[in-house]
Amino acid sequence: MELKILATSDLHGNMPYITTPFDLLLICGDICPAHDHYFNYQIGWFQYEFSKWINTLPFKDENSKVVFIAGNHDFFGERIQKEHLDVFNVETQNRCVYLKNTGYNHEYISDNGLETLSIFGTPYCKIFGSWAFMVSDKTLEKKYKQIPDNVDILISHDSPTLNELGFIHSGWNAGTEAGNKVLDKYIVEKKPKYFFSGHIHSGNHAFKKIGDTYMANVSYINENYTPFYPILEFTLNGETKELVV
Repeated sequence: MELKILATSDLHGNMPYITTPFDLLLICGDICPAHDHYFNYQIGWFQYEFSKWINTLPFKDENSKVVFIAGNHDFFGERIQKEHLDVFNVETQNRCVYLKNTGYNHEYISDNGLETLSIFGTPYCKIFGSWAFMVSDKTLEKKYKQIPDNVDILISHDSPTLNELGFIHSGWNAGTEAGNKVLDKYIVEKKPKYFFSGHIHSGNHAFKKIGDTYMANVSYINENYTPFYPILEFTLNGETKELVV
C-alpha cells in the first residue's frame, strides 16, 4: 500500500475542491481569509467554516488526516487554546493535527507492515513586519534546533532560498530574494526527506531534490491573492504529479 499525500499552503480563505482520495493533506499555513486578522473572527472562522471544508474532503480511510500549521496571517494560531481545538476536533471528527513547532507520527500499513511517517511543522518566520510568528534570527535558531534529524516530512510557513522557494517570481518585485537563510541552514543540517513551504506565493513550485531533500513551494494563491497554483500530489515512492483543482 502506498501513501498518497497532498501538499498546499496559503489558502487565505480559499478552500479548493479536492477529488483525489488521500492519506495525508499537508497545509503550510495562512489558512484564514486575509481581510480580518482579529482573533475572534479568525478563531470562529477556523472552528466552523474551515471545519466545514475539512468535512468535504475525500479522506481515503479512517486513518487519513489533515496536518497543518499556522502562518503569519493566522494570528489565532499564536493564542489558540485547548478548548478552541476541542471545538474544532468535534466539528471535524478528529481528522486534523495542528502543529506549532511540534511533531506528529502518522502510522500506516505498507507492504512491509505497520510503519510510521514522522512529520514536523513550524510556523516561525523571519521578521519583515508586525505579523504573527515573526521572530528574530536568534529565536529562529532556537525554534529550528527542535526539528528532528532526518525527519520524514518538514513543513514550514516561511520559505528558504534553497531551490528558489523564497524568491519572488512574479509581480512588481519579481526577482527579489525574500527567503529565510536561517531555515536554509537547518534544512541542510537536519536533512528532512521532504520539505514544503509557502509564504512567498510565487516561489519555485517545481518539486525536485536539492541535497538530501525533495522540496517545493506549495502556495495555492499567487502574488495577487488569487488561486493559481495546483495542489501537489505525491507518493512516498517518489511518484509525483500536480493535481489541478
